[in-house]
Amino acid sequence: MKKIVLIAALFAAAVLPAAAGDTGALKLSLWDEIAVAIPNNIHDVKGVDLGIASKTATVTGVQLDLLFAQTEYELNGVSVTWIINLANKVNGVQWGLLSKSEDLTGVQLGIVNMGNEVLGVQYGFYNQAENMNGLQLGFINYAKNITGLQIGLLNIAENGWLPAMVFVNGRF
Repeated sequence: MKKIVLIAALFAAAVLPAAAGDTGALKLSLWDEIAVAIPNNIHDVKGVDLGIASKTATVTGVQLDLLFAQTEYELNGVSVTWIINLANKVNGVQWGLLSKSEDLTGVQLGIVNMGNEVLGVQYGFYNQAENMNGLQLGFINYAKNITGLQIGLLNIAENGWLPAMVFVNGRF
């Protein structure tokens, strides 16, 4: 009984401050924007976003979706999906079979990781970035401009030590 009361108190402490504002503290998504949120704001979530497939404007906290997650503006926290994870701006961790972000500061995990501006780590089978500042770790790595290191079987960096290298490439 004490554990249930403790869990309820921790949940209330996390949810009630967000519930007083204009953001959703808990969002449950069925598909795209077919969702319910407490309080009633499915577009801006400060807390937890759970679902099968979710489309949200901003998330500060945790986004867990089975098939698809899309954050249109900004994700601050962790987003995990089994299939496709799309975000405009990520500050944190993005994880899915396909993870794509325009502006990533943090870690991108998946089979295929794609980013425009990446500051951090991409870890997957295929990693791609227009401007990479950090580490790409994968089977195939591609960066148009890199400041950092690529480790993998094939590493392509247009401004790297060499345009293509096996095992290691990069530029500092």
